[in-house]
Amino acid sequence: MKKVVGLAILATLFASPALAGETFVLNQWTIQQSRTETNTNIDTVSNSNRTQDYSSSSDKMYIDGTVETEDNNGKVGKSFKHFTVHKAGSELNGSFHEEMTTRVWGTINTIINSYTTSHESSAGIR
Repeated sequence: MKKVVGLAILATLFASPALAGETFVLNQWTIQQSRTETNTNIDTVSNSNRTQDYSSSSDKMYIDGTVETEDNNGKVGKSFKHFTVHKAGSELNGSFHEEMTTRVWGTINTIINSYTTSHESSAGIR
């Protein structure tokens, strides 16, 4: 019983607020630790389509040979020697189609550890 009364008196002294004019000292440490674990599952599917139509053409014409002017009894005429007309053309038409499917899947595991230590001290007179 004496021990209980003694502990009660000590607890009262430590728990009672300081009176005016008394000195006080505060010295407090705080240590915190936290851990966060995250497991994220991913399953993503992307589809893409592309269609391309194209067309191109070209034409070329050139003339080979010579043209000569002749005077025949007062009449002027033209004479063609080794005369050739060349004409060429080409055309290209087509289309392109592409379909793509991309899938990404898996798990991302994240662990975050956080440690915090703080200290507060003060002294004074109330």
